[in-house]
Formats: sequence, structure tokens, C-alpha cells
Amino acid sequence: MRTHCRTLRDERGSTLPLAIGLITICLLAVAIATDVTAVYLQRRNLMVVADAMALAGAQAIDVDAYYANGATRGTRLDPGRVVTAANGYLDRSEARSSIPGLTVEQIATDGQVVRIGLEAPLRLTFFTGLVQNSPNAVVRVESLARLDFRPSA
Repeated sequence: MRTHCRTLRDERGSTLPLAIGLITICLLAVAIATDVTAVYLQRRNLMVVADAMALAGAQAIDVDAYYANGATRGTRLDPGRVVTAANGYLDRSEARSSIPGLTVEQIATDGQVVRIGLEAPLRLTFFTGLVQNSPNAVVRVESLARLDFRPSA
């Protein structure tokens, strides 16, 4: 009987470390899920801005050629107007204030396609210390828009 009582006494309180471990794992899972979601949302917001800038740039055609020849396959984008239109969109939108550290990496065109590259520092909620001083802790996106005319029938 004594051995049986001693065994019961030794097992008491063993569920407390198990509960603490389980709660720790659950909190860690919530923190990881929150930071992964934050990265996804940052990338999505940056992509929205890049897409809008590319579309604004794709509307910056060479006006002189357009008025001289009309809307043909030879209608090209004006590189200077593309940069002005893309930066103009960025200035009119609230992107610079809503995305801290937003930098424009690239605004380029080959006359038909506009390429926009944006970058912003990664902002995490829980694991900020892991990425705080890392030069690779950035979100980069690239967006393309193409000037396309369909001849009228």
C-alpha cells in the first residue's frame, strides 16, 4: 500500500509543466501566423501600388506620334512621360505615408512595356529583432504593364 501511495504522490503536479509547454507552443504558433500574415499583407499592398504605377505609366504615350499617325501598332510610350506619370501617381496616392520606407527601385520602359520595381523594409509584429538589422529584410515587388492597341475593324 505504501508503494502505491508514493507513486500517486510523485505524479501530482506533472500536468502543470505539460500545460505550460502547450500554452507556450500555442502562443508561438499565433505569433508566427501573425508575422506571416503581416508579410503577406505588406507584399500585397506594395503590389497594388506597383500595379497602379505601371498602369499610369502605360498610359503615357508619345502624344506627338499619336496625333501624327493615330493609334497604331507603332504608337510608343514616351520614357519621360512614363516616369512622370508613375511618380505622379505615387505622389497623389497615400502610399508614401501608409508604407514607411517605400523606395522606387525601377521605373523603365522599352516603348511598349512599363516595368516598376518597389521595395520597403519588412515590418514584423513579434519577431522584429530577428530582421531588424538584416539588409535582406525587405519586401520587393515588380509590376509590368503593356501598351496594346487593337486595330478597329
